[in-house]
Amino acid sequence: MIVNKLLKILNIFILYRFGSAIGDQLCMTAIVENLFDQHKLKVVIFSNYSEFFENNPKVYKNYSFKRIPKLLRNILLSFLRICEGDNIANFCFPANSKITLEQYMRKTKAKISLIEAHSLYFQKKLGLKNSSPKIYFSNAELQRFAEKFNKLPSNFSIIQPIGKTTYTPNKEWGFNNFQKVVDSNKNILWIQAGLHNDALLDNVIDYRGKTDNLRELAYVISKARFILSLEGLLNHIAASVGTKSFCIFSGFHPTEIATYSTTVPIVLDPQEECSPCWLLDKCPQDRKYCTDKILPEHIINTIKANL
Repeated sequence: MIVNKLLKILNIFILYRFGSAIGDQLCMTAIVENLFDQHKLKVVIFSNYSEFFENNPKVYKNYSFKRIPKLLRNILLSFLRICEGDNIANFCFPANSKITLEQYMRKTKAKISLIEAHSLYFQKKLGLKNSSPKIYFSNAELQRFAEKFNKLPSNFSIIQPIGKTTYTPNKEWGFNNFQKVVDSNKNILWIQAGLHNDALLDNVIDYRGKTDNLRELAYVISKARFILSLEGLLNHIAASVGTKSFCIFSGFHPTEIATYSTTVPIVLDPQEECSPCWLLDKCPQDRKYCTDKILPEHIINTIKANL
C-alpha cells in the first residue's frame, strides 16, 4: 500500500499494540531493539503503556493510546489495521488468523518466546532468537528514584506470590507455598511487590502498591538481588533491567515462552502429559499436578544453587 511505501522512503516503522496485557507491551521493546539495530529504522510506537518506551534512544516517537480521545483512537486503530504491511505491524497474534494464540500454541506445540509468537505474522522478518525486553532510565530519573526509595535495603530480594488470574488461573502456585519459601530463607531480606490489596506474606517488607508507576517498579526490581515470582510481568521486567529471576512455570505454557538470560525457570520435570495446556479456564483435573508437584523445598534448593 501507498502508506507503507511512504514509510519505507522515510525509513519509518510503526509498531502498535492496543489492550491491557502489560507484559506483552513491555516485550515490544525487544522488537524496537531489532528494528533499530538490525534494520536501522526509525521506530514509532503506539501503545497503552508508553512508559515502557520513555527515554529509549532507539524509539523515534512514542505515543500513548490512553491520551488519545476515544473517537480519534478508534479511527487511528482502524487506519493502522487497514494499513498493516512491511512497515506497520500490530504486536499481537492477529484476530483474523482463525485461531487464537493459545489455540495455535496448543496445536503446534511451538517452543518460541512471547516476543516471537506475537510477531509471527509480521511481513518484515526479524531475528528474535534470544531477544529480551529493555527499559532505559535517564540520569534524572535514576536520581529521582534514588531519592524516593532511599530507604531500600542494600541487599534484598523481591517476591510476588500472586499472579494475574484474570487471564488464567492456571499459573498459580499457591500463597502458602510462597510463605514456606520465605520461612525457610530467613537469611534473605524479602520485599513483597504487587497490588495494594494482595494478601501479605509474613516476615516480608511490604511494598504492595508502594510504586506509583511501572517505571518505579522497574527501578526497584533493578536494585534487587533477585526476584521470585510466577511467570508473568515481573519476569519480563526483571529481564528488561538485568535482574536474576527465579520464575515458577506451571504447565500452562512451555518455559521457552519467557526464559531470558536472566531467568532461572522452575518447572516440573518431567512435565505432565497435558502440558502445555494453554487453558484459560480452570484446570479440569482433580488436582493441578503441574504446580502441586513443585515443592517449596525444590525452589529453596534452586535459589541456593544459583546464587
